[in-house]
Amino acid sequence: MVSGKAKFIMIQGTSSSAGKSALTAGLLRYFSGRGVNCSPFKPQNMSLNSFVTEDGFEIAVSQAVQSEAAFKKPLRQMNPILIKPSSDTEMHLIVDGKHFGNMNFKDYNRRKDFFLGKAVASFEFLAGSNDLVVIEGAGSPAEINLFKYDIANMGFAEIYDIPVILAADIERGGVFASIYGTVKLLPPKWRKLVRGFIINKFRGDVSILEPGIRQMEKKLKIPCLGVIPHIKNLHIEAEDSLNFKKRGIYAGGAANGGDEAGDGRLNIGIVRLNHISNFNEFDPLFFDERLSAGFFDGVPSKADEFDMIIIPGSKSTAADLAALKDSGLFDYIKRFGKSGKGIIMGICGGFQMMGKRITDPHNLESAAGSLSESGISGFGFFNTETELSKEKILASQKYRFKFNVNACRPFLDGYEIHNGRTFFSKNYCGGGIASDIFEPAEGKDAGGFLPEAGILSILSEDKRKIGTYVHGLFGNEIFKDFIIELLNKSIKNEKNENEGKKNSSGGGKRETGRRSYEAVKNDGFNLLSENIEKHINIGLLKSIAGI
Repeated sequence: MVSGKAKFIMIQGTSSSAGKSALTAGLLRYFSGRGVNCSPFKPQNMSLNSFVTEDGFEIAVSQAVQSEAAFKKPLRQMNPILIKPSSDTEMHLIVDGKHFGNMNFKDYNRRKDFFLGKAVASFEFLAGSNDLVVIEGAGSPAEINLFKYDIANMGFAEIYDIPVILAADIERGGVFASIYGTVKLLPPKWRKLVRGFIINKFRGDVSILEPGIRQMEKKLKIPCLGVIPHIKNLHIEAEDSLNFKKRGIYAGGAANGGDEAGDGRLNIGIVRLNHISNFNEFDPLFFDERLSAGFFDGVPSKADEFDMIIIPGSKSTAADLAALKDSGLFDYIKRFGKSGKGIIMGICGGFQMMGKRITDPHNLESAAGSLSESGISGFGFFNTETELSKEKILASQKYRFKFNVNACRPFLDGYEIHNGRTFFSKNYCGGGIASDIFEPAEGKDAGGFLPEAGILSILSEDKRKIGTYVHGLFGNEIFKDFIIELLNKSIKNEKNENEGKKNSSGGGKRETGRRSYEAVKNDGFNLLSENIEKHINIGLLKSIAGI
């Protein structure tokens, strides 16, 4: 049993994407804003979006976001187990913030007690240093085929007799059936832990729901704590890619650009890889009025659809590169790059793809079946080769931007998560490379700048190709402005004079209404907190949590 005075409550969902992550963040902002020392916790997460803590540990991005809502620095204990699927049956496993190994789901389930012990140790650490721990479940607790392996939902809650609030997304339809079915499928020892439910994302007159709510309360003998409406203009960084299949849609909702750039905005296309990772780092692009950004996964009908193409990170780089070749996107991007009419930027796995070859001598991606002994050829934009290494580089730090801004070299916040080591090819003789983009913030042995770590970033001589291992760059306004300036120069040089004037003096330079991405995120947390205060029975919630 947890020692100390900590209280806790757990938010579980009737399904994935029921709003658990956002509701957890909102509760953390609500209570922390009122002086309660609180922390997020998720025993087990499954996501390709991860974050590196200041002390070099990897956790799911959703817990990093929730820690920000609670005015806390992210800690590895907030997410002790992170599963990164690499195929339908294989996973890349992060335990206590470090790479644990690759295994299949059957082997993982067989070691339930070991992984549950890791989750328990992290939870007790947080409970010993906080007044309130808000725990987020994973998926649905009613996966009856997985009951005996569960450490993410009720299997964890029963250890500490944690009160559970069930969140249900009404936008999915069948909200009452999902609430009733979820509770009734639980065995009695778990069912008693469910202390209430919340209906999420409702549109319309809430009185219409009242008869159904009263019946649910009567049938299940648990109260409804409230109905949270659909919140317009809410942005909370997402942890999965369910919502951004369409061009013009970002991970958190509707994008600013739609399907056409228009109005002189610069058009940025982000390749939607099958195993895309850390896609949340592009969210700042969707809140800049100078840009029209969106994901795409097919060859555009127009050759000049984009001013810039971004190839993002990937959990299975070789497999995604092979898929690009099969789909025709590889040839499209290569033609785009050779034309010199726009900019291509590769981040992490995307940077690796921009080189000549990727090899995997340790079979880290062997499950993907994409790498022969000689590896797989890349775009060849850079005269580089990448080898996947067993040791993962994890760094969260400041990087000194090597381009002067206002007569100084500013610092950028960013992070690295990569197994790859990229080096210039043996026959490389120089030329074609203007410079790297960053340099160590503190000494030449800082973080990912060790010589054996290889190349960190490349900017081509014509400034049309950018490659880097650093994630999170677009959250820095200075770097985003630098990219936009490069785009404006590119467009002015390549298009006719009238178009050049329109883009350099129109959308490309608009400053009206621009806010920092930090302000956008903070507004989202506060908006969630305000809606929780207005629509949730806070007194009942406190009573359930024992606050």
